[in-house]
Amino acid sequence: MENKADELIEISQELMAIANDALLYTKDIFDAERFRQVRKIASRILGIAAYNIEPEDALKLFEENEGYQTPRIDTRAAIFNDKEQVLLIRDYDGKWALPGGWCEYNMTIMENTVKEAKEEAGLDVVPVRLVAAHSNKWHNNPKSYFYITRFFVLCEVQGGHFEANDETTEARFFDIDDLPKDLNDHKNNPDQIRLCLEALRSDNWSPRID
Repeated sequence: MENKADELIEISQELMAIANDALLYTKDIFDAERFRQVRKIASRILGIAAYNIEPEDALKLFEENEGYQTPRIDTRAAIFNDKEQVLLIRDYDGKWALPGGWCEYNMTIMENTVKEAKEEAGLDVVPVRLVAAHSNKWHNNPKSYFYITRFFVLCEVQGGHFEANDETTEARFFDIDDLPKDLNDHKNNPDQIRLCLEALRSDNWSPRID
């Protein structure tokens, strides 16, 4: 039954993408109305298949993401100290994660990594190495309504210090074998953090790209 629900969710996503792509390009008002109806059907399917969203909320979600459908981009800064402990921040939902967030529309991957490290951890960093570009469907949150490509970037600290803010309440270094139990697996899982440490130790790293 769960597999059928997952299949319906994927079908609703495909219909939403088709409808939103078509609404971006169509010049015909009648075609536009038909594709809005397709999007409404997609929201009904999602509302039936997913226990945590109502059809009207699904429709609002799809309408808020109009335009050509591409994966969202998220960046994560991998910061280690001299003991090879990794820096994690406690985010707004009380879970731990590498500093990071959605990539701003006018920033590169590396620029956004620097920005997020400053905002969430209070640190001035320099990107050193791209560790990986991972799909959420394979590594983090396969049931997400949208596709996400998450970029993990190894960084060196140049200065700064942490101060509690609207997004994060705490920042702390953790041993790689003693990561917090309330790790936010939707943003980074233990294997991804270990991959970042592997990249730190490597003299000739090749980014892991899905």
